[in-house]
Amino acid sequence: MTRKPPSQEAFDKLLGWLDPDREQAGRKYQKIQIRLTDIFSCHGCTEPESLADETIDRVIEKIDWLIENYVGDPIRYFCGVARNVLREYWKRRRVPDEFPDEQKNEPDEENDRRFDCLDKCMAELLPRNRSMILDYYEDQGKAKIVHRKQLAENTGISLPALRLRVFHIRTQLAKCMQECVNQGSER
Repeated sequence: MTRKPPSQEAFDKLLGWLDPDREQAGRKYQKIQIRLTDIFSCHGCTEPESLADETIDRVIEKIDWLIENYVGDPIRYFCGVARNVLREYWKRRRVPDEFPDEQKNEPDEENDRRFDCLDKCMAELLPRNRSMILDYYEDQGKAKIVHRKQLAENTGISLPALRLRVFHIRTQLAKCMQECVNQGSER
């Protein structure tokens, strides 16, 4: 499906929704774009930048509603839309028809189950741990290093202590994910 590019007015509204300060909004927009690209890359998508753009376009289509009704961190909304874009991507990339129907549906069901498990496990984390793990993986390259140092400073711990905390949170998430996925496959 070909989408019409958003208007400049709609894009300006998006920036205003991200932050009243235009410069800050631009930075947040870049972080969101990088994060979305990373999400799609991590899931093995062949065109992560294109899917990130599609996600942003979809959010822009809803910008008037978002300004009036959405409460919370905008990145969370973008990630929810990205999840739907990723599901559609996997449906478009279905296994060729020469395979039996039951095999065709397995990857979608498995990906859906893993996404549901990730949502469940993230929700079970303490709010400060959930925030820490999301913040820890926010940037790339040199910006990532600077961001992690700042995160450690803001948390009042050393960088090695931050890494250790994130390691423990990831271990907790991995255990929860494994249990959740195993429970889903037993059904």
